[in-house]
Amino acid sequence: MRWLADQNNRGRVALITATLFIWLLILVSFKYYGYEATWQLWNVPTAMPPFLDFRLIPGSAESFRQGFEPTIKNPGDPHGRIFNYPFFWRIFFYSGITQDDTIWVSSLMIVLFFAGVFLFPEKLRVPDALAMLFVVFSPASMLLYERGNVDLFIFFLCVLIVMAGDYSAAFTAVLLMVGAVIKLFPFFGISVLLRESKAKFLWLFGGCFILLLAYIYVTFGSVKASWNLTMRGDGLSYGTNILITRYRDSISQSLAGWLSDSVIQTTLKYGPLVLALFLLFIVFIFAIKARTAPITLSERNMAAFRMGASIYIGTFLLGNNWDYRLAFLVLVVPQLMQWRRSRDKKYQIMAGVGVGTVIISCWFLISSFYLNLMHVSGKFLIISDEVINWILYVDLAYLVFASVPDWVRELFWFIAPKKSVVQAVR
Repeated sequence: MRWLADQNNRGRVALITATLFIWLLILVSFKYYGYEATWQLWNVPTAMPPFLDFRLIPGSAESFRQGFEPTIKNPGDPHGRIFNYPFFWRIFFYSGITQDDTIWVSSLMIVLFFAGVFLFPEKLRVPDALAMLFVVFSPASMLLYERGNVDLFIFFLCVLIVMAGDYSAAFTAVLLMVGAVIKLFPFFGISVLLRESKAKFLWLFGGCFILLLAYIYVTFGSVKASWNLTMRGDGLSYGTNILITRYRDSISQSLAGWLSDSVIQTTLKYGPLVLALFLLFIVFIFAIKARTAPITLSERNMAAFRMGASIYIGTFLLGNNWDYRLAFLVLVVPQLMQWRRSRDKKYQIMAGVGVGTVIISCWFLISSFYLNLMHVSGKFLIISDEVINWILYVDLAYLVFASVPDWVRELFWFIAPKKSVVQAVR
C-alpha cells in the first residue's frame, strides 16, 4: 500500500492499468467490431495479411529455402516485396521461421514494446503517464502495431540501452553496437553516453564509431541495398524530404524561370538537408551560449530523452521515415513533463512545445481525416504537419544541446557564456 501511495509509483501504476484496459477494449473490438474496422478507428490503413511488415522476414526465409535470392526475387512474401533488411536479418533464413510464426512473433514484439514503455521511466507522475498514453495509443504508434514492424523490438533494445547506463557504460556501448548492427539508426542514441565523464565518453564514442564504420564497410552492399530498396513515402511520413518528394514537380516549375534545371535538381536534392543542418548549427550555438541549463532529476529519464530525441533528429535528417517511428518519441515524454514543472519559464515553454508537437505529430493521421471531412485543403494539412515536425526537430535539438554536461560546454569555451552555466530552478 505504501508503494502504491508513492507519487512516483502512482504514475507507473496508472500507465500499466490504463494500457491493459485499452488493449482489452481493442481485443474485444477485434472480435465484435472487426479487425480492419478497429484499426480504422485511428484511421490506420490496414494492410493484409496481418502484421505485413514482419512477414517480409519469414517470407524471405521461405524464398531462400526454395532456392531464390530474396533481394532479387521473393515469391515467399505475400506481396512479392524484395528483402531490404540489413545483413544481420539473413540469420533468420537458417532458422526455419515461416509465415505461420508471424502472429506469435509480432504479438511478442508488441508485448516487449510495452514492457519497455513500463520499465524505463523514473519519477513518473499521473499526468506524465497520461501524456505517454497519448503517444503509445496514437495513430502513429497504432500503425507500428498493425504492421508488426521490427522497430517494436528495436524500441525495446533502446530501452535496454537506456537502462544499462545505470550499471555499466561499457555494456551500454555494446548494446548500442548491437542496435546499430540490427538496424543502424539506434546508433543515433549514442548521446546516452553523455552521462559519462569526458574521457570515458570520448573513448567509447570513438570505439563505437570505428566499429560502425568497419561494419558498414564489410556489409556495404547490404547497407546500400537496404537504403535503396526501402520504400520512402510522402504521406504517413516525416523528415526533411517530405515536401520535396510530394511537390517536386510544382516546386521545379516555380523555379524554372529563375534557375537552370541542373541547379534546381541539385537544390531539391540537397537543399532540405542543408537547411536542416544549418538550423541544427544555429540551435547548437544558441543552446551552448545559454546561461542556464535545464535541471535533471533523473539520469535515466535524461538518458531516455537523449535516446528518443537523437533518434528523431537523426532520422529526420535522413529524409523520409514512416510515421510509425514517431512511437520512439514516448522516450522523451517523462523528461519533457518534468521540465514542464520547472520554474524556469524558458524551459517550461520549450518543454510544453515539445510535448504538444509530439502529440500533434503522432495524432496527425486521424486529425487530418476529420479535417478532410470539413473540406480543409489537403495541401494545407500536409504543409501544417511538416511545419509541426520541423518545430519539433528544432525544439528537441535545443533541449538536447542545452542539457549537455559541463565538459561539453568547456570544449566550446569560445562561444560559451563568460560566466559559468547554472541549472534552471526546479
